[in-house]
Amino acid sequence: MGKIKQGILGGFKGTVGTVIGSSWNGIAYMKGKPQSVRNPRTDKQTAQRIFFKEVQSLVAQLSDEQLASLFPSVTRGMTRRNILTRQLSACADFTDEVKTFDLSLLEGIGNGERIESAMLESTIEENDGQLAFGTDAASAEAVNKPAAANFIVVAYNITKGKIAIFNTDAITPTQGLQIPVGSFGEEGDRVRFYLTYAASGENVYLRGFGSFIIKTRPEKKSRNA
Repeated sequence: MGKIKQGILGGFKGTVGTVIGSSWNGIAYMKGKPQSVRNPRTDKQTAQRIFFKEVQSLVAQLSDEQLASLFPSVTRGMTRRNILTRQLSACADFTDEVKTFDLSLLEGIGNGERIESAMLESTIEENDGQLAFGTDAASAEAVNKPAAANFIVVAYNITKGKIAIFNTDAITPTQGLQIPVGSFGEEGDRVRFYLTYAASGENVYLRGFGSFIIKTRPEKKSRNA
């Protein structure tokens, strides 16, 4: 932007050719017109934007407290939301070379203590007048939870594209688990989840919830291909 002191025509306002004239506090200025702004909207670019919008939507579903439980440690220069965004962004599928988001590829999130807990699957159903998902006694017992610890569930609603952490009062694995869903989903939604736990009296938000695992990763193509 150029400042006009004794301009050829003096100060001016408006557009002359490719130059825009204006003034501020009695001082005349001129600047060149901006070049055309490119905002491509090809099918692939639109799909990419939708992908990142879905990722950001998932990240926004977890509170700062929950993120602190999932990520006890942080990388310098990164926030917990940044780290989760990076983890979820790796959970991608490619259809006709277009990146799409597939939450069913996600096995775990976080960088905390790893608890041997298999990824389980369930469908939201009505149980005793309320919607819930759950697991049987054998799956609950397989976590080898300390007797006094309460179960915690980290769940992914594949159908609705949601992530949630459920803190339960359940301590007896032989009874299995039934988790009320609240606004997490509707009857028929497919849910994948894993179990962790917190010791009796422990602040559950101070405990890490397992490690991050991706079932499959898309093969990266060479730039020279």
